[in-house]
Amino acid sequence: MATTASPDVADGLVMSLINKRICAFRKKMNRIVAMEESLSLGKTLNKEQEEFPQTKPSIIALIDEFEKLRQPLASAVAEELQGTAPNARSAEAPTQTLAESSNSFEQPPPQHSREDVVVEDLLNLLY
Repeated sequence: MATTASPDVADGLVMSLINKRICAFRKKMNRIVAMEESLSLGKTLNKEQEEFPQTKPSIIALIDEFEKLRQPLASAVAEELQGTAPNARSAEAPTQTLAESSNSFEQPPPQHSREDVVVEDLLNLLY
């Protein structure tokens, strides 16, 4: 079971969710194909089964959308993971001396733009 948790950590929660949704929609698509094959062999379907194949166009569209989202999200997750590595190293850096800390008071901290704050809030929400 530990092997299934490692891809979630490596890929991130968003990619895990995308992959699970694609898998679920593909299962539905396989069920639809199986029902269509049953119909072509002359078998009858019950009322619920008759309605299910009608969802085929929307399921195909959803699979296509999630597939299109997968690559950009994978790139964004990879960039984010690369961006967090330097932050982790800076947290492990030794503490500043008194002279270095007095110099840091002379320069104000960098100001974050509104877009940076929005992106940061979005990433916090997603992860």
